[in-house]
Amino acid sequence: MMILSSAQTNTGIVRTENQDCFGVKQERDFFFVCDGMGGGVAGDFASKCAVDVMLSLYDKINKQDCLDILGELYYTFDEEVLKPIALIKTANNYLYSLTKKYPKLSGMGTTCSGVWFDRDAKLVHIYNVGDSRVYRIRNGKIQLLTEDHSKIQELIDSGKMTKEDAKMAEIQSMITRALGINKTVKVDYKSEVVKNGDIYVLCTDGLNGELSDFTINDIVNLHKPDVTAISRELITAANNAGGKDNTTVISVCIQDDFNDGSNVHGEPTEDIIIFPEELKNHSDKEHSLIRKFEKGFTVPIPKLARERNLLKSPLFIAIALVIVLICGVFVYTAIFKDNGEQKSIVELTGNISGIKLNVMTFNSDKLAEIKSIKDKVFKIQVVQECFNDPENTLTPMQNVTVSLTQAGQNKYMGLSSFRPLDIKLPKGTYEMILSYPDYKILDTSLHLKDSMSVTLETSDELSNMLIIMVPEKDF
Repeated sequence: MMILSSAQTNTGIVRTENQDCFGVKQERDFFFVCDGMGGGVAGDFASKCAVDVMLSLYDKINKQDCLDILGELYYTFDEEVLKPIALIKTANNYLYSLTKKYPKLSGMGTTCSGVWFDRDAKLVHIYNVGDSRVYRIRNGKIQLLTEDHSKIQELIDSGKMTKEDAKMAEIQSMITRALGINKTVKVDYKSEVVKNGDIYVLCTDGLNGELSDFTINDIVNLHKPDVTAISRELITAANNAGGKDNTTVISVCIQDDFNDGSNVHGEPTEDIIIFPEELKNHSDKEHSLIRKFEKGFTVPIPKLARERNLLKSPLFIAIALVIVLICGVFVYTAIFKDNGEQKSIVELTGNISGIKLNVMTFNSDKLAEIKSIKDKVFKIQVVQECFNDPENTLTPMQNVTVSLTQAGQNKYMGLSSFRPLDIKLPKGTYEMILSYPDYKILDTSLHLKDSMSVTLETSDELSNMLIIMVPEKDF
């Protein structure tokens, strides 16, 4: 069986930075694409880092390592089948640990979709996390082999949205599963028989976000079996259609003298199997592998993420605490000595200053309702009710760049996700800027703005803050 491949990536027309990346281990017939997310200092780091970890560890782990990560339940699977799943989970663990070590990377993540071809068994094994895709074109017909892990797909699956409606939805980039967001991750897996002339297309959503499956199929059939032309022309077509996102394509063509499944030696798993989130001992094994081999990782941590914040340095904090304690004793002695009134250190100083930020937008039903209201006073009342009942009226926004400045200097930068964004900064007043294409901050008076003033006070816990962002064209 001969396997021809071509991998290409392009920034697109609108974006200035390419956050996509791909991995190719040609000698092992292993191919995968990653679509990174995370603005600010994270940039394209998440996808490049995931590719680096997976390629670096591919030849260093064995079947027992895979079983230690996935569980002995899967001992009947071949090592080469389990290896990509173990690598995806280990890359996820590493990315997540970096977000904890370097707070400026908070909110970063990446998708990962890949294939491994088993030449002996005549099978292709397919792996997926996120909304990147794997297509197969056979006998001139295209078929999607992966399922998107996205909010839109959930709405389609539940019957709340049609595929046609989904094309116009405002939540295109909201994915429900990615590497780096949580310590553990689920991975989809399936396999199928490969046939002579099959073309497999791995792509990030910059391709299918601009081109229909019908168009992708036409371009592949026009240029097959020239995989270089297929990848090039698919990216060109996506850019010509708008090029709003980065686009990465890996085209793989199968050429052999077999035409049916008569000489297939493996048993395909055509229904998707979901490898569940790891248990603690599985995560510990991932961490052990990372510690053992991370010196061989080649993608450096972004410089801005590595810059230490003096206010968060352990030495500075220790000195500050000593000073606070001394001041506390002095205040107690000077003020309360005579009347015997006592105050705790927490009462004198507070514990922490910052916010737990939720960035959300109206769900499709509520947005349609608000747009239909003509009376401005009534519309304001409805919006205010949404602030009080976010669970039933709002949905989290992902990939919103959040930055806080003070006196013209940037003090914080992060990216929103499905969970609240913990922002810890010294007490004071800051200018908070939220950036997301074509969206603005909406206040309770229906005013749209790019930024807002935020005052942080010390307390025993982070205060909750909700910001609603809306499509500018709708308000």
